[in-house]
Amino acid sequence: MRNNQRGVFAIEMAFVMFFLAALLFFTGDIAYKLFNRGNLDRASYSLVNIAKERSRFYGKRLELSQQDVNGLETIAKRLLGDRNHFGLRVESLINGKYQEFNNTVDSSTACSSIDSLTNQKKEELVPVSLQGKKFPLYQVTLCYSVDNWFDRFMGKNKNSNLHSSSVIVGR
Repeated sequence: MRNNQRGVFAIEMAFVMFFLAALLFFTGDIAYKLFNRGNLDRASYSLVNIAKERSRFYGKRLELSQQDVNGLETIAKRLLGDRNHFGLRVESLINGKYQEFNNTVDSSTACSSIDSLTNQKKEELVPVSLQGKKFPLYQVTLCYSVDNWFDRFMGKNKNSNLHSSSVIVGR
């Protein structure tokens, strides 16, 4: 009876080791994506604050220009460090007028407009002053493509796209 089960332990150990390796890759992949998402969240929040406050320092000009977005892109490169391939989408909603700027850095893919300011529900959230004036609304979206470790371990060669959007009301 014992001679019939010589290779059973080795086969069971191979299955268990494969399962443990897959579990380690999966948790490492999730941690890596959460780390990158945290960086994108901080950077997009900083950039949307800069977009809001620039109206205070540049002659009370509320509308964004391509030069403003290029400046935000330069700051984003510094905030994100060694990430060269990221997308930047800057949107504004000022007195019902919508503006959008899509910048891609080093031929990366453009950020999708899943949560755009053109959504009617977001326009309803714009505060109105006592004098009936609508405040400007700014949104900055950063997107970044990261390696998908778990899919690579399982034999697929895919990348995951992370994105972070921050919305703020202007002055």
